[in-house]
Amino acid sequence: MRRISLIIIITSVFTCCTTKQANQVTNKWVLAPDIYVIDKEKPINSFTELTNFFKDKPVYIDRWATWCSPCIEEFKHKDSLYKFLEDNHIEILYLNSDQEIKDSVLYQFIISQNLRGFHLRLNDTLKKDLINQNIFIPMIPQYMVISKDGHVIENKAYRPSDGEKLYTQLKELIK
Repeated sequence: MRRISLIIIITSVFTCCTTKQANQVTNKWVLAPDIYVIDKEKPINSFTELTNFFKDKPVYIDRWATWCSPCIEEFKHKDSLYKFLEDNHIEILYLNSDQEIKDSVLYQFIISQNLRGFHLRLNDTLKKDLINQNIFIPMIPQYMVISKDGHVIENKAYRPSDGEKLYTQLKELIK
């Protein structure tokens, strides 16, 4: 009995520490394979905090909501988009603009749509910062491109359904 208790305690301590270390290093929560939530433990309240998360990586941002039909329609083009982004070492961030939705409902939606990549909910503080920096457009969907050094290089990027036009735009912007 003592041996089993000792094994349980050691396993618990190891798991706790490993999880804590992983959170400190990655700052992301794994929702499903290849689906990460970056504000689960701590909200991201500024554009600088957001770009620091993706330090030295270009990012394609898809601002969307679960009630937005055009947003959801664009998800049909995600497989070719994912291939292009992966081949060109560009990260994808889904920036959700839903106001009154429970995390559990949102996460289930994300999983059901298989929206691979990083996810973040647009909170009021981050939204205000995006507005102050003239990044935010008051309609969705909105697509943005962030450079490796954390600057917005396009806040009206092409949609995934634009296919080659989007891919050409991304290649030119992320040289």
